[in-house]
Amino acid sequence: MRSIVFCILCIVLMSGCSVKKEALNTEPTKFEALTHDIMALGKKVDEKEAKMFAKEALSYPRVLAEKYDLMAPANFQNMLINLGFRERGLCYQWTEDMITHLKKQNYRSFDLRWGVAFKGEPMEHNSVVVVVKGAPFESGILIDPWRNSGELYWGKMEDDFIFRWVENMERSRYYGTIKASSK
Repeated sequence: MRSIVFCILCIVLMSGCSVKKEALNTEPTKFEALTHDIMALGKKVDEKEAKMFAKEALSYPRVLAEKYDLMAPANFQNMLINLGFRERGLCYQWTEDMITHLKKQNYRSFDLRWGVAFKGEPMEHNSVVVVVKGAPFESGILIDPWRNSGELYWGKMEDDFIFRWVENMERSRYYGTIKASSK
């Protein structure tokens, strides 16, 4: 009886929590703001690349939301994955897919790095960090599409009041965003 009630509850919840993918990050002000923030990383950032990055970082989560059959909020999507109702959409999967997609753009002005908070703990969270080419990880901007269920969150890592970010060097090296000889 409990399993039937649980299934009915899940169906009711899932029917009302889907993300409207077409509404994600469609405001021109977000594009301008992210472009500005990328440009503010340093004088070496090319404006054309910053605009291209902003466009891709804001629009690609829409593609992923569709691919993941995304349900909001993010932790609800996680529950659906853990129960076997969805295949992808955990934060590390967003990060894998975002960093792979963004890396294909071959940016020359900046590097993409893998950030992690609470590594190895139940609250572990992963995301992409963009830094000026050769700059330290800590100087970058966090690019996090998971947190708001496909609506891109971005900001300086020190301004993030939820997570304390460090670089996952192994993952940054694996995705080829830093050289194997880097610390």
